[in-house]
Amino acid sequence: MIFKKKQTPAVTEPAENEAENPFIEAANALVEMERNGELPEGFDLSAAVKDRAFAELLNEFEPKAAVRIYTAEKRADEAENNVKTRMSEQARSLKALPKSQRTDRAVAASPDYMSMSREAFSTLEKQYKNAAQNGKRVHI
Repeated sequence: MIFKKKQTPAVTEPAENEAENPFIEAANALVEMERNGELPEGFDLSAAVKDRAFAELLNEFEPKAAVRIYTAEKRADEAENNVKTRMSEQARSLKALPKSQRTDRAVAASPDYMSMSREAFSTLEKQYKNAAQNGKRVHI
């Protein structure tokens, strides 16, 4: 959908008639849209008229287009904030996991002493004894 820019009058003199005032025309159009239920769902007109961005859109576009653009921008901002919130919560939950359960790196498997052969166990026992004699701390 292509929005047409509002035609600005070439005359810079103050409007003599209220109907010729662009601000009053926009306000009347917005009130009429609210009465007819043409405003998008969840659109807060009282909050929008206090927002400078909405006022700039009203100066640049027709009221219906300004409302649609403003609503789309607000929804995009909300979606972006929701994604940021979800990502930070996910990062926090990953950091809360014990290191062995984190999925961001591989975890070495602990040796299964019960299923080792006698030779493999004696080799491992020798490695641990040698490490302990060399001053290394050994955890079994």
